[in-house]
Amino acid sequence: MKISEVLKLYKEKGLPEREALILISKVLERSKEFVISHDELECPEQAIELLEKRLTGYPLQYILGEVEFFGRKFYIEEGVLIPRWETEGLVEIAIDLIRKNGIKKVLEIGVGSGVILITLALETGVECYGTDINPKAIEVTRKNSQMYDVSCELKLGEYAEPFIEKFDEIELIVSNPPYVKADAVLPIEVQYEPPDALFAGKDGLDFYKKFFERYNIQGKIVVMEIGEDQGEALRKLTGGEILKDLAGKDRYLVVIGN
Repeated sequence: MKISEVLKLYKEKGLPEREALILISKVLERSKEFVISHDELECPEQAIELLEKRLTGYPLQYILGEVEFFGRKFYIEEGVLIPRWETEGLVEIAIDLIRKNGIKKVLEIGVGSGVILITLALETGVECYGTDINPKAIEVTRKNSQMYDVSCELKLGEYAEPFIEKFDEIELIVSNPPYVKADAVLPIEVQYEPPDALFAGKDGLDFYKKFFERYNIQGKIVVMEIGEDQGEALRKLTGGEILKDLAGKDRYLVVIGN
C-alpha cells in the first residue's frame, strides 16, 4: 500500500495525520517532509504495525522512545511516567527560585525520566540529587543525564530517605509526585503508564501528607506539581502558595520553610 493510501486509511480510523507521518518517518529514518513529498512510495510493513499499535492507545512517546521537554529531546520507555507540558511550568518556577535565591543544591523526589532534574542542572548549573522508588526510572534518568553530560547523583528509595545524610545541605526540593485519586478513571493512553507514579490514595494527597509530616523543611524551598482540585487542601496543609498553570488551573505548590 502506498504511503498516501495509508495516511488516508488511518486518518479515517481516527489517527491524526501528524502522528501517522511521525511513525512512518521513524521507520523510514527520513524527515516528515520527505515522506509527504514521496507519498507514492510503498509504506513499510513495520510502519503499519506501529500505526496499529498507536490506534490501541499505546502512547506515541513510548513508540518513538523519546519525548520533548523544555526544548530538548529525552529518552523515554514504558514503565516510566511521560512528562507533560504542565511540568514545564514547574521547572520554570524552580529555575526562577534557584536564580533569585542563589541555590546550589537541589533534590528531586521521583525523578521519572529525569527531565526536571537534568533541565534544572542544564539551565542553572545546580548540584543535583534524585530519588525514585522505580529502578527503571533511575536507569532512564541515568541514560538521559549521560546524554546531556550532566552529573546527577541518583539513588533508589522513597522520598528523601536515600540522601537523608545530605538533607541539611539541600536548599530546594522539587517533585512531580503521584496525585491522582485512587478511583479516578484515566484515559486509555495514561493507563499504560506506571500506577505508582500516578495514584496517591483516596484524595490523591498521600504523597504530600507523608512528605510534610516526615521532613523539617526549615531553610528550604519546596516546589511540587499538584492536581487542579487540590490547591485549597494543600494551602491549608502546608501554608504554601498555590500557582496556576497556563490553562489557569491550580497546578503548583511553593512552600518556603522559614
